[in-house]
Amino acid sequence: MASREEDFLQLVREHEGRLRKICRVYADGPAARRDLYQDILVELWRSLPDFEGDAEPGTWLYRVALNTALSRDRRREVREEATLDDTNPVWDDAFARPGAELEEQETLDRLYAAIDRLDDVDKALVTMYLDEKSYEQMADVLGISPNYVGVKLHRIKNRLADWLEADPQ
Repeated sequence: MASREEDFLQLVREHEGRLRKICRVYADGPAARRDLYQDILVELWRSLPDFEGDAEPGTWLYRVALNTALSRDRRREVREEATLDDTNPVWDDAFARPGAELEEQETLDRLYAAIDRLDDVDKALVTMYLDEKSYEQMADVLGISPNYVGVKLHRIKNRLADWLEADPQ
């Protein structure tokens, strides 16, 4: 059992940044992001025995995380349930603001606000693109062709650029 737990913690640590990006894209506000992060961790843990190694662990993690985010009840209110212990090393500082300058943070906030306007599949593509996944990896996660990934990303980038240009703040 200890090995399973160690493997799980290692997988989560290796992909923590990706999980945080998914949470940032699919949940509003820090509390909702923490809730989604916890939901994803629970679903990853539940799904771990079913992972047969057919895909790369990172690809499997993406699938589970995206499916959890997409199927999760997207209420705007924060759940009143008890949350996982914040002292666990897996999510220490998981949602702390980066040490970037305020201007950089505002730019990031504008970008994520624009991403939030996209539909769920397009959000998933952008999240994987920001994580520098290959077209093949994105196609594998979403079940579409690599060529279609390229077409969709091109259209998404243009749409985001238009939105950001229209609202330069």
